[in-house]
Amino acid sequence: MPKDPYELFRESLERKRAPAMAEAERLFAEGRYDDADRAVTTADDSIYGAVALGQFYRRHLEAIVADGVTPANRARAEAVFARALRWTQSAYPEPHTAVEADDYASGRAEDRADLVRLLGYDPEP
Repeated sequence: MPKDPYELFRESLERKRAPAMAEAERLFAEGRYDDADRAVTTADDSIYGAVALGQFYRRHLEAIVADGVTPANRARAEAVFARALRWTQSAYPEPHTAVEADDYASGRAEDRADLVRLLGYDPEP
């Protein structure tokens, strides 16, 4: 059975994004977060690129938290939290109805709460 055109579209974006995600990993390791973002958004400026960056930064935040947030890495943890939050929040489309606006606002609040739980505190009270 042939693939759905939408599935083919998403797969093509993933293929375009894969080398950029690898480059983002390298740039992230160097602390070059803006450049990491740019590498991905240049390859994929769609909502799927934003989702991928949100997941990317969340995964890195998880690793930082797993190693322990200390005074020495607190600023880095909070910078990664901010990036994860920014990209997660930007992955919602523009609402077309009041119901969508409410659903997206609820989703954004849940996503933020999830990241706060992960970090263990709210760096942006």
